[in-house]
Amino acid sequence: MIDNEDEYRRMFEVEQKLWWYDRLHRMVISRIQKNFKSKNLDILDAACGTGGLLDKLRSQGYQQASGFDASPFAVKFSRKRGLNVESGDLKNVDAFKLGTSYDVICCNDALYFLSDSEIVTALKAFRKRLNANGIILINIHAFRVFEGTHDVAVGSNRRFTLSDFKGYTENAGLAITRNTYWPFLLSAPILAMRTWQRYRLRKGAYQTTVPTSDVKYPGDLINGTLNALMRIEETLIPSAPFGSSLFMEMRISD
Repeated sequence: MIDNEDEYRRMFEVEQKLWWYDRLHRMVISRIQKNFKSKNLDILDAACGTGGLLDKLRSQGYQQASGFDASPFAVKFSRKRGLNVESGDLKNVDAFKLGTSYDVICCNDALYFLSDSEIVTALKAFRKRLNANGIILINIHAFRVFEGTHDVAVGSNRRFTLSDFKGYTENAGLAITRNTYWPFLLSAPILAMRTWQRYRLRKGAYQTTVPTSDVKYPGDLINGTLNALMRIEETLIPSAPFGSSLFMEMRISD
């Protein structure tokens, strides 16, 4: 949980238009549409942040989507959108709405707050709450070379690879059925920026200021260009080998 209301406010203000969220939300909705013809689905967004994904799902006709988050700031901003969001904790998923099961469970950029054993416990809890033929969709920070001020700002001290999650899912009785790193086409500039940020962190450049996340709107022209680039990447490189994030679809293993 990010203990910083300003970070949640930044997220709330740009989540419906920033290219990065657009790409993530498209991937989530694409996987739901590939797996289900109906929109009459029970969807859970675990650690939903300020509710941008839930809002997007609602606009696409998915009316039975709800979420939880451990941050009171996240819950507050989600409810500003009129969303069905309650307080809940990834470390105790079993306690959230006992007896309720879901066709789709999403968990984006939140599991890095947990230890390895806690991640497995959370995935096991997701598995227990999943309906037959249901899917779990997860996005997470990838590769330590992409660490930078963003990680400091959001309280992340972990990044992951696909092999990490293959171990977690095997222990949780799940299988990864689809995955991609992203944004592959922007890997080089992101890597250069984060390398510079780490250098400045080592030199103490942020001692008198608090590092902020990369959640900033770059203006319509740049945002539109980056979003167009992401649409090209989605079409031409549906499963990329490298990027600062890792997106996965999971199912109950046989």
